[in-house]
Amino acid sequence: MGLELGLAGGLSSEGADESPLTLQQQLRAHYSSSREALLAGFAARPPTEPLTWYEEAYTLYTADTGLPVHRVPPIQRRYPLDTARQGRMSPQICPSFLPEIYPGRSWDEMCRECYLTSPWLKQRGWANPFRIAVEEVQRCNEDKDTAWQRALLAAAYWWTYRDHPTVGEDTLLAALSRQQYQFRELLVEHIAPRVVDLLPAMITEVSTGEHEVAVDLRVESNVSVDSTTSVESLLLRAAKRGLGAVVIADRNRIDGALRAQQIADRLRAARKLPADFRVIVGEYIDTTSGGVLGLFLNSWVPEGMTMGKTVEMIHDRGGLAVLAHPGVAGGPRVLRQMPFDGYLIQADFFQMFRTLQILYDPQLSDKPALYASNSPYGAVVGLPFTTIEASDNTTEGLRRALAEGRAYAAGGTYLPWMMASTMKPIGQIETILNQYFVGHDKLEAQFQQLVKADNIVIRTSWDRELQRWMGLGRLGEGIRQIGDRSSPLLELPRLQRIALEYSYFQLNYNNDEHTFSVRARYIW
Repeated sequence: MGLELGLAGGLSSEGADESPLTLQQQLRAHYSSSREALLAGFAARPPTEPLTWYEEAYTLYTADTGLPVHRVPPIQRRYPLDTARQGRMSPQICPSFLPEIYPGRSWDEMCRECYLTSPWLKQRGWANPFRIAVEEVQRCNEDKDTAWQRALLAAAYWWTYRDHPTVGEDTLLAALSRQQYQFRELLVEHIAPRVVDLLPAMITEVSTGEHEVAVDLRVESNVSVDSTTSVESLLLRAAKRGLGAVVIADRNRIDGALRAQQIADRLRAARKLPADFRVIVGEYIDTTSGGVLGLFLNSWVPEGMTMGKTVEMIHDRGGLAVLAHPGVAGGPRVLRQMPFDGYLIQADFFQMFRTLQILYDPQLSDKPALYASNSPYGAVVGLPFTTIEASDNTTEGLRRALAEGRAYAAGGTYLPWMMASTMKPIGQIETILNQYFVGHDKLEAQFQQLVKADNIVIRTSWDRELQRWMGLGRLGEGIRQIGDRSSPLLELPRLQRIALEYSYFQLNYNNDEHTFSVRARYIW
């Protein structure tokens, strides 16, 4: 049986194909009478929560140019990925969307290709969820074995979350994502709880004292390209585990967090969630020089801006800014210079060892080290978590306590990594290799002061290789490369990239390609 996927909207259907399973028929039921997809042999339950159009009417100027410079016209940004999911259209997504000029043309005729090619609909810089859905459908049509595998995965997913009212929508979103993400979600959902039960309580338990709230500061929802988790299952599991709040923070979007709040309201009304359980709106924001986690947001923060302006905009929106990767080259310097409200400890030897050095820095004692699972899987929510000391466990009370630094990383999930990173011989290896990054940080700071930049990024041919050595995963391979004379460490460090940030602009030089570029994105 074949499967088709198309794109449709709420325009006139005159001139559209009237054959069985037209594009509009396939997409209308799923996205609130404007977009739907039909998986052959599987009838999805219609969504119970209406999808709301969360509109942000900013005028966003953007440029990403090389030499010779070309100009990019001003673009009106209206939260395009969210509106596209709901079958709504705007000129920046589809310049040929001209219903007044072509009243007889359907939405599909005008904008089908734009859904698959528009740069405004990308996640993580490369992933267009609509193109992924089309590619997955094509794979099913071309390969019967793949079609059966997807059908079995869809059935298993539906069976796993069959008691949730949103199971139809969640199953459909999972079926139209990459197969490996759906498979991993099912694997983690059924195996992780059993593994957690076998671990020592000191690693997995969530315990808080009086006037303390356990919070997972970042979990992804199923609007993220790499997540197919059931949001309802995520929230129920978080409450059962003992968390008092979770932050839903998808990459460069907040519609998943807003939908999670709607689901939480329904669960509280049905007394399936505690009355004081909070869902906090967050966003993982890709800046020109690294990731920033925005917490307690009241509106979307655009990606692609400089780190300084991103932090400033988060604070202007009443939120808090957390440095997502303080262990990377330049991370400690950025943490000292910018008004971050905290930083995350990450679970790998390189970043964890570097972050532990920050803990001992007296200049950074006012910035709390925090934990987040950073997980696309609901089954591991709260592993680990952050404890916020707040007698007022309202959303505003939690925000105020975290802003005042009354929070700390909790949970023993990362304890084995922390212990190993300080013990011989691992601790000795990490300490020796880290000297390179300490010198790297000092060089960046001195050069930044010389050129009077707000921020600076310097990358050399040694950075990635030594980072992998400190991660220990490629230490053996790196030593073998030294032996066969193929390692980049056998030559002096070579400049690969340098970027200077001034307010809204980043000036970038790529030494490998010998190109200059200017990147800028700002709100008018």
